[in-house]
Amino acid sequence: MTNLKKLPNAIKFALFASAASLATGNAFAQEAESTASDTKTLDRIEVTGSRIKRADIEGALPVTVISRQDIEVSGKVSVAELLQNSTFNSFGSVTPASGSSAQSFSELSLRGLGGGRTLILIDGRRAPTSPQTGIGQDLNSIPLAAVERVEILTDGASAIYGADALGGVVNIITRKDFNGVEITLGKGDSYRGGDTEEGSAMFGVSGDRGRLLGGVSYSSRGINFISDLDWVAPGASSYSNNYYDFALDANGNRAPTRNRGAVPGGCTNTGFYLNAAGTTCLYDFNLVAADTASIDQKGAFARGDYQINDDWNVYFSSSVTRVESFGRFAPTPEYIFVSATSPNNTRGVDQLVKHRFAALGPRDNYDDTNVYDFNLGFNWQVSDKIALDFGLRRNESSFKSFGSNYVNIPVATELFNSGAYDIFNPGGNSEAVLNEIRTTTSRNGFYKQDELYAQAQFDLFEMGGGTSVLALGAEYREDDYADIYDAQSAAGNVGGSSGNSSFGNRTLTSFYGEWIFPILSNFEIDLAARYDDYSDFGDSTSPKISFRYQPLDNLTLRASYGEGFRAPPLTIINQLDSFSADSVVDAPTAIQLGVAPTTSIQINGLRVATPELQPEESSQWSAGVVWDPTDWLNLSLDYYNIEIENQIRFYSAQTVINRTRLGQFLPSHLFVTRDPGTQALIQVRAGYGNEGLINTDGFDFTARTNFDFGAWGDLKSALQVSYVNSFEIETLTGATEYVNSSDYPEWRASLINTWSKGDFALSWTVNAIDYTPEYYVDLFEGNYGYSCQDTVDIGYAYKCSGIYVTHDLQATYKTPWNGKVTLGALNVTNKKPRLDQAYTPGYNGVLFNAYGRQVYVRYTQSF
Repeated sequence: MTNLKKLPNAIKFALFASAASLATGNAFAQEAESTASDTKTLDRIEVTGSRIKRADIEGALPVTVISRQDIEVSGKVSVAELLQNSTFNSFGSVTPASGSSAQSFSELSLRGLGGGRTLILIDGRRAPTSPQTGIGQDLNSIPLAAVERVEILTDGASAIYGADALGGVVNIITRKDFNGVEITLGKGDSYRGGDTEEGSAMFGVSGDRGRLLGGVSYSSRGINFISDLDWVAPGASSYSNNYYDFALDANGNRAPTRNRGAVPGGCTNTGFYLNAAGTTCLYDFNLVAADTASIDQKGAFARGDYQINDDWNVYFSSSVTRVESFGRFAPTPEYIFVSATSPNNTRGVDQLVKHRFAALGPRDNYDDTNVYDFNLGFNWQVSDKIALDFGLRRNESSFKSFGSNYVNIPVATELFNSGAYDIFNPGGNSEAVLNEIRTTTSRNGFYKQDELYAQAQFDLFEMGGGTSVLALGAEYREDDYADIYDAQSAAGNVGGSSGNSSFGNRTLTSFYGEWIFPILSNFEIDLAARYDDYSDFGDSTSPKISFRYQPLDNLTLRASYGEGFRAPPLTIINQLDSFSADSVVDAPTAIQLGVAPTTSIQINGLRVATPELQPEESSQWSAGVVWDPTDWLNLSLDYYNIEIENQIRFYSAQTVINRTRLGQFLPSHLFVTRDPGTQALIQVRAGYGNEGLINTDGFDFTARTNFDFGAWGDLKSALQVSYVNSFEIETLTGATEYVNSSDYPEWRASLINTWSKGDFALSWTVNAIDYTPEYYVDLFEGNYGYSCQDTVDIGYAYKCSGIYVTHDLQATYKTPWNGKVTLGALNVTNKKPRLDQAYTPGYNGVLFNAYGRQVYVRYTQSF
């Protein structure tokens, strides 16, 4: 095994270290906490980004806290929508998209680095990995009703938590201290579809020796359709009903070459229409397709702890969540061969029919995910200076997907050639014929994690600023993963579906330590290191060092340096070869097919596994300042710098072709096979490999105010701005700067204002995203010298400037009978998303949504 990280490499950067420091979310609580510390001893608690439990007045972390009150003010109904609205979600994240292979999946991409480089924790332990993607955690599997608060650590934390914490860590803290019963019901109406419902019931009891909390929850977001988006024009796909000439490629497969026009009389059914010249049949694929998938989440959760005696405490947590999703995609498009003698062939020569199977109906996908999570642990106070925490955890995320109205290509080919399926009147075919062609798709997957953990904490000796504390721990984890496609899809016999199975397992053994040195009352150093040993690729050592210095009572300085890594995903290193219809430009193949050398042609490509994939390695440093100039104002400014080496990147079929031709680097498992005589493509193997660097840096600014107007109430405001100075990806072919290009905004900001007086409260939230050029503006400016206005004038873009701003409003009233009524609206001005014609629904769904104004009402009753 190779040692991927060396601790000595970090020591020379000691002066640039980071970690513990003032959390901006706790700025206004410090004075009260400081006073309280003079009269009582505070319990030690565990904070995000550290393994050492401490009293919260002793120090804090550079963590942004989203409290339970903040969650309720947001008006969101899911953890995914709550976190994706964060300014740290720099360039957006994957959201539930109808028709995708992971239509119910939602991720968080801190710093724009992707969900696979953002670690999601639940109560300090990893959330279950999603089997839909095999990479990252699905935020839709976490019930919002169970969340007490969310802590976002915007600094690398592999030294504390291990792999994947390159962009940062999100720790979702579930509710613990609750007595009584609470019932919540809510409903929302969205202007363009995607209506919401929510409901939860919780109970909590506590006594001198223990606590128990349990609850159930339900939330849903309805489907919305592209036809509801008034800015989207009818689709114009030539996958409708057209004859095409073809040639045989180097493998003997039929490749379309020339459009020979519409099938006579076959362009009259609903959704089909002829182009202006009357020569080509087109299909409006936006007619029935959905934009976003529906999400229905049901959950049950319970947690508790019991003090066995003065030294021993037992605790447990468990949850079960079910997520159901429905998505609708346009009817299946496919090329079908018809011989010269077929009744469906009017041209007298062998042809392909580029056909839309609209008569079968739209492709409907039903996804069902079930997540189970159980944790049992013990705390043992060995002595007044030694504490031990150990336990075991099991979580499993299982996934099933079912798709209807797909096409069995061999059967369709037979019926086309016999004439049993009538291409001159597709809508007139009998249900019996259609049922012969119809086929269903299925996927079954799971991701299981079994974990044992133990940690000891030692109070070692006194220093000028307090007790030096050491934490030592170990973890053992087994991962088991599978994503199994149905046999017909895997064989490439299903039209409108692709992909193949993937599976694998690994074990992980980890050892870690963290040591805090409170050298002075206002100066602290924190050292941390972690060693991870994976059964399938090797080991890694991740160090971190941090400083916190408080020269004045109201001024805190912090800095950090750390190293991290991202483990190779099981799905990439173990997937089976899968078919992919790739569009490429390749002169020898085009000439062999009888078309111009620069013509884009479709080939039968392969997606292949990368068994030799290596981890990504990161180094990051940060520096910041927190200043409380008055008792009503708190300011913080932090700089971050992240470099990721050995980037895991995807090599497309075109990239493999181009690099092979130029003699440039490619991973050994990716290559091109050509016909010896014609040099036409026989096979292109595309997939993942390690190459290049990612460099990003930027600033986070926070300003918080708190005004007490006496009889006029209280006003609290929080401004959060995240600015990306650079996001550069460097490969062997050069470096590309992405900031300010299409969909890579330079900054995001939010301003939350809450006024409260007695039982009443009003909130006004402003969300802003910097302007970026639309795709075609970026393309035409960079490649052809057109101005933005030129691109707008010729109809390829909508506008050339304008920050994207939305406003949310909410009003709440606490009733005399212990209830609370909430009325609110998200995007109260009904602003459209930033439009972009490069996307099928006319906008980028990872940065924006198309729901428009979302009015909601919520009622909570406590007993």
